[in-house]
Amino acid sequence: MPWRPRLLALSTSLMVGAGALVGGAALATPAGSLLKGLALPLPKPAASLFAANAIGQTSLNTQLPGKPDELLAKVKASLAKQGYSERTVNTVVGPWGFNLVLDPPSGTKVDGTAAGKAAALVLQATAIGPNQLNLNVRFEGL
Repeated sequence: MPWRPRLLALSTSLMVGAGALVGGAALATPAGSLLKGLALPLPKPAASLFAANAIGQTSLNTQLPGKPDELLAKVKASLAKQGYSERTVNTVVGPWGFNLVLDPPSGTKVDGTAAGKAAALVLQATAIGPNQLNLNVRFEGL
């Protein structure tokens, strides 16, 4: 029957395409799982929060006492031990808070990263009162 070879070719290409999709997803870790796995120097775990522009639309958010420069030093040291590397050009700190951008450890793939983009871990702290900070942690595509 002449239709069999065409059907076989079509079903084989669909299976290969689906396998590539499944295979690609299997290599990437959801952003929420990576965030929950971070060992951050916080007095209590940060709550998971919806974040529209973050990869996986997930972030961690908490409020804690402290000064921006002190918290920045602690999170940089903690994340460096976990294999994250700072993009120093993006680091900014002042009495208002800080911005910190880090590349994930080598071999880490964040699920949901758009094609042609790299995932970066972004931490932003904002002073919300004297000696009081709001900290947000998320993955973004750069």
